[in-house]
Amino acid sequence: MSDPIRSEQEEYFEQLCIAVDGGETHEQEAIEYFEEQSHEADFDAAQWLDIALYHAPDVARGIIDFVDAEDRARSDIAQTIADNLDIAYGDDDCQRFESVIRFALANGVPVDFDVVLDGCNRALDDLEGWANDDTMAPLVQLRESLLALQAEY
Repeated sequence: MSDPIRSEQEEYFEQLCIAVDGGETHEQEAIEYFEEQSHEADFDAAQWLDIALYHAPDVARGIIDFVDAEDRARSDIAQTIADNLDIAYGDDDCQRFESVIRFALANGVPVDFDVVLDGCNRALDDLEGWANDDTMAPLVQLRESLLALQAEY
């Protein structure tokens, strides 16, 4: 996540989401923490949704109904994914990102395809001189899927 200043609560939620993704914690714990914190004055539902979307899609599925349309519209998940494609470009990563993008779109979270496509292209450019086709294949597949989704939306 690229936000420079985050609250302790956001940091804790991110750690919960990482633990959920790692199978160390059940997603219900993170969902309940989200619900508890959602009543705080400085709570930013869009930021918390992005954390869940990126780190633990199962948590995102559990909290999406608690995030209103205005906050969904402020999501920056496209930028978060794009910023991480240079380090997370394996088959599992790219399949997960495609799934997250499909989930986001299906639930009223806008995705700036140009931003994610730029991230794909930057990552492919970085790999071009040294990586083989098998290494680059997940990014190429993600790019193709994004182009197809972009045509739909």
